Amino acid sequence: MKKTIVCAAALAALISCAWAKKKPDLYNDKKMHPTDRSGLEKFLGTNRYDIYDECAMFIHPIVGKIKAKRGEFIYRRGTDVAGFRIQYDTSAYTVEMAEEPRKICCDAIDKYFDDFENKRLDRRASATKTRKVYGKAPGYEEFGVAKAMMNYKAKPDFYFGYDFVDGNPYFVIHVPKAKNLAMEGKSTDLPNLETIVQNYYFTRAQAQKLKEFICEENIGLFHAAEEEKLKELRSDSETDEYVENDGEASSNKKGKKSKKNKKNKAEENSENDDYAENQEVTPIKTKNNEPAGDAY
Repeated sequence: MKKTIVCAAALAALISCAWAKKKPDLYNDKKMHPTDRSGLEKFLGTNRYDIYDECAMFIHPIVGKIKAKRGEFIYRRGTDVAGFRIQYDTSAYTVEMAEEPRKICCDAIDKYFDDFENKRLDRRASATKTRKVYGKAPGYEEFGVAKAMMNYKAKPDFYFGYDFVDGNPYFVIHVPKAKNLAMEGKSTDLPNLETIVQNYYFTRAQAQKLKEFICEENIGLFHAAEEEKLKELRSDSETDEYVENDGEASSNKKGKKSKKNKKNKAEENSENDDYAENQEVTPIKTKNNEPAGDAY
């Protein structure tokens, strides 16, 4: 009887492990690379996603202190994947998340806001710990030496947390090193470049902009716009009606120019949050007169 129970438990454990290993790939090649691209676009690696608003954040380069950077919010049409693209040190990166990871990121931002408001952020804690305090989610990155040459890809975990820099807190997306999946199984003399460790810092205003873009309500609007566009394309494909009596051809539909669904240019995140504890703290400014962080 005991042997039977042990065997059953072992079998259940094996099934559980097998199920865990069969988790769906949120970023498979078919999903991440649309089939409607031209041969030239596929060769050049362009038109992989739609670019929307400009976004602002800070990065922590390998050498030096954090500095302000501007990138673009991006969305892969026909999918649930969205994020941003930015130049990080000597390479360009996309930071992309599917639906569930986006939800985890939005929840992490809300937790950060709550901890910020209720004075629960621990400035004495190790950054190694606080950068991961709000959890992690599977992510996707494409990278290369320039935005026009992003031919590499990786699937690192994204960690969400916060960090203090010069006494001011930031919401942080921490991305550890990850192997270059584009080079797997290929025989080449080129180095198998890994991604570098990345830390993306956001003030509360910047984190709010990120949340507003990647939230499911917003991405759902993109899906709705795509469905409407497909309806228009199907409607435009109807045959033309030809009237013999008056000798004139009449068309049911007129050609329509496709329009890119762009939002208005994002507003500058120029104001700092007042988070002084028992005293007023003058926000630090960068050379470009941008906020260095939320006063804590």
